[in-house]
Amino acid sequence: MNIKTLEKIKFDIKQQNFQIDFKNTLLDSSSRIVIVWANEKSTTTILEKALEDNLIGLYFVWILTTTVALDYFNQRQKKELIGILTVEPVKGDFVDVPINTTLLNEAYKIWKYYEPDTFPGEANVSSYGLFTFDAT
Repeated sequence: MNIKTLEKIKFDIKQQNFQIDFKNTLLDSSSRIVIVWANEKSTTTILEKALEDNLIGLYFVWILTTTVALDYFNQRQKKELIGILTVEPVKGDFVDVPINTTLLNEAYKIWKYYEPDTFPGEANVSSYGLFTFDAT
């Protein structure tokens, strides 16, 4: 099986809006699978826009990489949130899978040396960062 991403919809996190015609891009697509890889604030904004444009429901499957609080949505919107799957990474040590700590510590050292301003501290590295490290 060969899966390809044919279209990427860019979302401006500073302006909290799309850089393209969001609704028509999704409606004109032959695929009805939408993957949202964004932080909670942006994901919530994207879902709000999708609800406004009737892009959530029977004809679309949404895969989110961030949990969104349902409290943010009103009762009508909550009923329309159909076809959404949230996938969250779990660190290996959380589910009794060993982590190569020697390699991880070396990666932290390299990060601290070359990009010290961006290193958040070992306890604050996100699961996504760890998965990216693991994949490379």
